[in-house]
Amino acid sequence: MTRGPPPEKAIALALPIAQARGFAVFCRRDRGGVCDIVIFSDGVTIVVRLVRTKCINQSVADMEAQFAGAAAFLRRVPATDRRSREIWACDYYNNLRFFQVTGTGFVEIGRDGKLPRNDDSPAGPGPRGVI
Repeated sequence: MTRGPPPEKAIALALPIAQARGFAVFCRRDRGGVCDIVIFSDGVTIVVRLVRTKCINQSVADMEAQFAGAAAFLRRVPATDRRSREIWACDYYNNLRFFQVTGTGFVEIGRDGKLPRNDDSPAGPGPRGVI
């Protein structure tokens, strides 16, 4: 369990991103609180926990180990295909990384909540479906 005040700089950085994804509700961090932000977007509910870190450039497995406590809190929220549990990590230089918490681990996602596209993957359809 983390101690101390809520991560105010991370909150200030995260709120505009959350509002861009949908209707964002800030939740006051309290004893037993699970999340910091809940986002309602097109039939999907996104539950977000904000965390601070000194080492944001670690591997996904290392980040998962670093935030095991926060992930345990988020896993208390029942998983469905219409609900996303996410950890947003912020370092002391105001850089953000986004992770979706699954039943078995973390998956890194983009700030829009989608999986990042590999540069090796073929390009999608062009304008009007023309490749």
